[in-house]
Amino acid sequence: MKLAIKIMAMAGILLFIQACDKDDINKIKIQNHDDNEMMTIMHNMMDEMMAMQMPPDPDNAFALMMRMHHQGAIDMANKELQSGDDAQMREMAQKIIKDQKAEIQELTTFLNGHVPHLNVPEFVTEQMKNMERSGRVTDLQIINGDTDHDFAMLMIQHHQNAIENARLELIYGHESAMQTMAKNIIEKQDQEISEIQTWLLANKNR
Repeated sequence: MKLAIKIMAMAGILLFIQACDKDDINKIKIQNHDDNEMMTIMHNMMDEMMAMQMPPDPDNAFALMMRMHHQGAIDMANKELQSGDDAQMREMAQKIIKDQKAEIQELTTFLNGHVPHLNVPEFVTEQMKNMERSGRVTDLQIINGDTDHDFAMLMIQHHQNAIENARLELIYGHESAMQTMAKNIIEKQDQEISEIQTWLLANKNR
């Protein structure tokens, strides 16, 4: 009888240990935002954009903001190439660098040739609201110190903010070059968000 009780007790202990192991596997890992290099890049970009003096011309304001926003994405992508090891996320980083460098050149060309002349302060007001909202959402993201995971998590929010600003350009802007860029940003970055979400769902344990 005592032997049977001991065997049952040992079996219970083994089951408990196995359950704990499963819990450890499925447990969400979290890293302090202040200790995370990818988050630091994101915060620095947001701080610089919030500090910018925006002209009331929506096309110029969009171009100025998006140029800095793109540079933030490039900085994050370079960090992914430096420290990440997932082939799909590294390929995504290379694509982001290529595409957004090309768009930065287009934005710079536009800014050099387009003198601000419209006065639409509503655009800048709405743009600032988008940035503040994006900053709060960014600070709610779960990051764990794995470069590939953190790059994916933060790039989704980064792209979403770009899409929101591009939609504002379509509402308030007038210049065809910026309207076309806004449409392209919405289409391309929405597709990339979908691809990154699919990757995250397939790599839950990173």
